[in-house]
Formats: sequence, C-alpha cells, structure tokens
Amino acid sequence: MSVTIYTAPNCARCTILKEFLASRGEDYVAYDFLADKDIFSAFYREHRACLHRDEENSLEFPIYDDGSRVLQGIGEILAALIAGDGLAGCVGTTGLLHGWISGINVSACPAGEEEHLLILLQLLTKGGLSVHLDCDGRRPELLEKILGEGLAARLTLNILGPAEMYPDMADGPLLPDDMKRSVALARATPGAVIRFLVAAHGPAGSLRISPEQAGQAARWILELCGDRMLPVFIEAGPAGSLPALTDQDLLAYRAKVRAALVRAEINRPQQHR
Repeated sequence: MSVTIYTAPNCARCTILKEFLASRGEDYVAYDFLADKDIFSAFYREHRACLHRDEENSLEFPIYDDGSRVLQGIGEILAALIAGDGLAGCVGTTGLLHGWISGINVSACPAGEEEHLLILLQLLTKGGLSVHLDCDGRRPELLEKILGEGLAARLTLNILGPAEMYPDMADGPLLPDDMKRSVALARATPGAVIRFLVAAHGPAGSLRISPEQAGQAARWILELCGDRMLPVFIEAGPAGSLPALTDQDLLAYRAKVRAALVRAEINRPQQHR
C-alpha cells in the first residue's frame, strides 16, 4: 500500500502526522501543496468532492491518501490510523484553526476505544495543539481521566435535552448520575462552557427539542446542581432537515431556560468555538 500525504508550509498538524508515521516505520511520499502545485492540483481535481474547507474557506491539511481512501484533517487521520473505524463516531471535522482543534466528543467514545482516544489526544497535545473537547453528559469517568491528564485546553458540555430524550438525541442513554458528574466536572474546569445545544438529531436530522423541552432540561440541570445562578448558554446547532433557527426563535428557548437557570444567555458560535 502506497501512502501519499499532502501538506502545507509551517503546518504543525502536518508535522504531527509525519512524526506519527515515522514512529510506526511507515513509508510515505509527501507533497507540499504550494511547492508541488501541479501534483496537488491533479489530486485535488480528482478528489475535490470528498475534501472540505475550514471556517476561513481554506483546505484543511494534512490530507492522507493510501490509494483506497482519502482522509483529511489531523484528528480524523490519526483516529483512523489508530483505531480504524472505532473512533469515527467521536472524532469529526474540526472547526478551529491557529493552534486549536475541535470536533472531538468524549461522550460518543464507544466502550473499548478509551485507550485509543487517549492516545489520539496525547499525540495532538504533544504536537502543540490545544484541544477543545465536547461532551454531552455521558462517559463522565472518561472525561475526568482526560481532564486529569491535562489533555483538554477547553471544555464544552452540551445539554441536548431532557434525560428521557437522550437515547434519541445522543444515540445512547445516560447512566444514573452521569449528567450530575459531568456538570460538576464542567463547573470545576476553568473556562468551561455549559450550553443547551438546540440542534437536529435522530433519523435524517429530524428531531429537535422545543422551547418547552429545553425548559424541562433546565429544571433537570437545576435539580442536579442546585444553583439557579449557573451560567449557561443557548445555542443553535446544525439544523439537519429542519428549518434553521433565527435569533428570534432562540428568545423562546431562553425564556423557558431562564425560568430555572436565571443567567441563561443566547450564544453565537464564535463566542466560544
């Protein structure tokens, strides 16, 4: 199997990949997308449909091609090389640049893949990247281990809905006391954000909580933490097949959440992402 990687100049993420491949004794050919413009242009034309751009409309590097698959972004590449498809559900496309990496949801880590996730986070942080970690209340024991090892520079706890909706919203139920432990960990982590993420979930992205259900979730969080002054945000997430939410729509969510948690505010993604 012949491996080709495409890199960018002065790219810390590309250096991480090169060092990882070298540590495993894997041979590869590397092309710089500027210095080897003609070679990269031919590759890009052939694979453009499967490549994505970051929030600044630039291609994310590195790009990995082994002849049978094309992987893009250091998180997704390392996850695939370390664990095959094992981490596919918890490591996605990053939305952050300039030394940060996101798109990693510890709560979605499958049982049996914990060590692989820890290895991934260790490689990213050792390589100089700051990890913005997401969680949704599940897997607090793994979250605590990650935080204890200093493998997350920033944490966002996403409240997806009331507890009874989690099997549909998060593709898995919450175990007893999971959310209580997760809220406590978030509150103990400097700079952590707790937000009600109003996003599409379920089959074909067709399930989204209503303002009333957000209020129900807020009452649940209040019962767990006992603090009406808990700082929380309400943020619109991906809409899936549903109409996108406007700022006006979010006012109804804020009103319901504030009935329990009085410091709730509407958040724009760029404030904390």
